Amino acid sequence: MSFKEQITEYILGELAPGTPDLTLDTSLIGEGVLDSTAMLQLVLWVEDTFHFPVKDTEMTPELFGTVRNLTEYVSARVGPQRELRIS
Repeated sequence: MSFKEQITEYILGELAPGTPDLTLDTSLIGEGVLDSTAMLQLVLWVEDTFHFPVKDTEMTPELFGTVRNLTEYVSARVGPQRELRIS
């Protein structure tokens, strides 16, 4: 499963079930998909799932604002070669 698929599945399944039309570029906070508590849950899930710490300075809209940004961030931190092996 790709990073994008894992992230999207988690958001739609755990944090924002029933959210229609979640695209790669939907603003997760700006469009009300996630509130601040859900965003913190997302950060903790990223750390646990992809096995790296997220620094306070990395919890920004630029990195966590959309599925696309988050996918690119995770890929850069973990490495694309590990994408299919992460569970």
